Amino acid sequence: MKKAISILSCIMSLIMTAQTHDLLKHNGEKLTINLIKQENNLVYFSIPNSYEVEKLSKYAVASLTKKSTNEITLVSNKITFTDKNSYKQVVFLDQSQTIGLQKGENISSFFGVAKGQSDYDLTKMKKRRLQEKAARNASPFVVILSERPDETKAVLYNY
Repeated sequence: MKKAISILSCIMSLIMTAQTHDLLKHNGEKLTINLIKQENNLVYFSIPNSYEVEKLSKYAVASLTKKSTNEITLVSNKITFTDKNSYKQVVFLDQSQTIGLQKGENISSFFGVAKGQSDYDLTKMKKRRLQEKAARNASPFVVILSERPDETKAVLYNY
């Protein structure tokens, strides 16, 4: 029985080391992790010698390097703003997808509703205005907190 348990523990330790990765974040931080999965714009992992599952936004992660083969997997590109049209790169996230990103300032967009204007066009214009404000503040991510017909409130996130 003791041999079976020791063999099983050796196999489990080999499996755990086989999935060890180096995680590089966009802010330059480097972590050694055991990758579990990538799903719903989140990276699920555990710290070596720990069974607690942690998660991180895929937008905060630049790359994963598999330690056993040195294979590098690009997770997300860093968003940089270069010109006036860079606002199109701003990404709208859910609150649950911001783990590992730094919270910035709150912004809002006031919009007067014109008679006969469709809700789709109004929503599109509000989101564009939020994207433009985020780009001016060099924040690549926006989370909408509340949306009313005349005002939209959001918070900016950065690396």
